[in-house]
Amino acid sequence: MTLTRGARITVVVLSAVLTLIVAGWIARDLATPLTPLELWRLWSSAAPAPIPTPAQTTGFEQLLLLTVYGALLAAALRPGLTAAAPAAVGAITLALWLPGLWVLSSSWAGLRVTDELRTQGLCTSLAALALGVGLLLTAATAGRTRPAGPGRRMPVAASVLLGASAGVLAGWEIRSAVLRPAAYPDRFTGGEPLLPLLAAPSGWLTAVTVLLSAVSALAVLRPPALIAAVFVLGAGVRGADTALRTGLLPRFAELPPGERLLMGSWAFEALAGAAVLLLLTLGRAPAPEPRPAPPVPGPPPPASRPPGW
Repeated sequence: MTLTRGARITVVVLSAVLTLIVAGWIARDLATPLTPLELWRLWSSAAPAPIPTPAQTTGFEQLLLLTVYGALLAAALRPGLTAAAPAAVGAITLALWLPGLWVLSSSWAGLRVTDELRTQGLCTSLAALALGVGLLLTAATAGRTRPAGPGRRMPVAASVLLGASAGVLAGWEIRSAVLRPAAYPDRFTGGEPLLPLLAAPSGWLTAVTVLLSAVSALAVLRPPALIAAVFVLGAGVRGADTALRTGLLPRFAELPPGERLLMGSWAFEALAGAAVLLLLTLGRAPAPEPRPAPPVPGPPPPASRPPGW
């Protein structure tokens, strides 16, 4: 069902505030002595560059969230926004800002950043969570108009790619748990070294991506599938960047089978995410316009017409 004009205005306001919040923190990091390329290397966790002073605050998922929030803002400015769009963005907002409540309250957070910066990060997380709840409530309670057309459902190929991506990501996460059982909880609690202030723990981010991709593949709804594709593509691009910067790609034939399989997984994630985005955007069929019902013909005139006919 499509949202009414009043509901769309609410979504515009909420998504605009979320966009400004994330853009403000990214702008803060870009204002540090680091160049954008050095900041990208820190986002991709592939460079030995030291953590800047003041500390880096954003992670790679902030870039992805900025894309998602901007897309929702643009969609809400036009008629035809479905309730699934703000609901999906609200859900991913809650999922990725929730870890800040325990990461920023942990004992090691005070060793990485100042108390003032940690307080600002905690307030940001709380504000983002409140805005995410607002998107969910708007999607659940706002008035709606006509039903969405059949063109809003996604192709089967997109469902297959998202399901396969969820399986690949889940497989590597299980492997990490088996190989490093003692350190594995840090991937969810935030105890990983050099975790940026606002970044979600890597295991948590992977789990959210897996769950979103699997649900989108089963539900075959476009808005959550688009978000899942953005995060799957991000995981692949991040891995490919690591392979290029660390010199793994030129030595691909010399690598052990496990590392070659990992690089193949990164390539698959990048291609699958890009393919799903193309399938859901370029291949989107417009919803058919409702046609008025043909007029019902009246009864034929009688053979002998009465007076005044």
